[in-house]
Formats: sequence, C-alpha cells, structure tokens
Amino acid sequence: MGLVSKLAEFINIPQKCEVGNKIHKKLFYENSKMSRSDKDTFTKNINRINWDYSLKSDNINIKPYSDDIREYDEIEFINVNLRSPKKTKRIADIIMRTIPYPMLLTFENSNSNEIRLFTGHLRINKADNSKNTIDEFFFTDWIDLDNLDENDIALFEDLKLQNLNFTNFYTFYNCIIENIIRYNVSKISDISSDIGVYELKDIYDEINNINNQIELIKGKMKNETQFNRIVKMNIEINGLKDEREKLRGRLG
Repeated sequence: MGLVSKLAEFINIPQKCEVGNKIHKKLFYENSKMSRSDKDTFTKNINRINWDYSLKSDNINIKPYSDDIREYDEIEFINVNLRSPKKTKRIADIIMRTIPYPMLLTFENSNSNEIRLFTGHLRINKADNSKNTIDEFFFTDWIDLDNLDENDIALFEDLKLQNLNFTNFYTFYNCIIENIIRYNVSKISDISSDIGVYELKDIYDEINNINNQIELIKGKMKNETQFNRIVKMNIEINGLKDEREKLRGRLG
C-alpha cells in the first residue's frame, strides 16, 4: 500500500472524494514568480505532485465558508513525492500560494516510509485577488508510518473525518490545524486540558526558539578557545535550559 493510500485509510477519506490527477511542475513555473533557485529545488527534490482528493459540498456534507478575508469552498489533499526531503518548507510555501484553496499538503519521502503534513490558513490578498496570503504555516516533523508512536496514532485518530467539525469548510480546516498544533506539542510534553490550543502553540514556539538559541551557542563554543568565555556560554545555556523547563511545566 502506498503512503497516500495509508494516509487516506488512516483518516477515512471517502473514495468518492478521490481525484487522482498529476499536477505538472509547469503550473508552478508559469503561475508563481519562481527564482532560478526555486526551480532547481523543484527539479532536484520533487519526483511528482499529485492532487489526490478534493472535499466539496457535492461529495461531502460540509458548507462553504466566506467572510471579508477568506473564501473556503473546498479542501484539497495534495501529495508531493520527494527524491530528497530537503527544503520542504520552501516547496510548501510555493505550492500553497500558487493553488488557491486551503489544503492538507503531504510530503512523502521516496527513500523511506515517512510523511510530513503542512497546512496554513489562507487570506485573500486585497492588493491582488488572484494571489493567496498565508497567515502562518502549521506542519509536523517527519512521521514514520512503519513505527508510529502513541502521539502519531492519536494524531491520525484526531484527523479522522468523523472527528472534525463539519459546520463549514473553515471550521473543518481549522480542526485539522488545531490537531497538528496539539500533536507537535505532545511530542515534547504531556498537555493540560486547561490550555487553549493557540496558547499551546505560543509556548511550543518559545521552546523551539530556546532550542535554537542553545544550538547557536553550542556552535560558537566549538570554535571558542578562551576558557572564561566557554564558562560564560555554559552558564548561558544552563539558564536557557531552566527557562525551557519552566515553559514545559506550563504545558502539563
């Protein structure tokens, strides 16, 4: 069973929603302002891009949603099969800005049995209605489908269609995003039920920022020769670790 079929099976996508069309890279070359570097990224890293499923009002019982800044008439499930798992964030950015629908974008690594999920709320670009603005990307790390842990299993359970909010396509898609946020936090800490999902995200982002600071200092330490500066850096790292533990304490 392919990775896309496994994902569809995990979250119970009805067969009637299947599209199964290939999306040619030419679409992105012609409809987005891609630099030579971006085109090289597509050429070197992507095997193929498939439009796997489309959820619309005529194939699933969900109403369209629109307001002053959003129009959600359908949700797309698009899969990217990769030669190399590099630059997925940049590829996701290009795809999600070029195709004007909210989507669950799945990357699959052709060299392993791993997938990575990307989402992001879209806003109408008031300066140019033909373009999308992404509020913010929400994505997972790589998930090994052959070695799912309890958090991975919980994510796929939460993403089952029957567990999402069917009020309209915005609430439906927002449920997917919130489940990804909770999943990401669950990978680093137990979660209190009293904390709102976007507060969880803020704490998670702060922890990631601290981790990045620690790695940056460690990198500088490798090239440092003066003992007093190494000591100072170690003190700074320990202070950041203490701050990180306090943040983790707020999650549980």
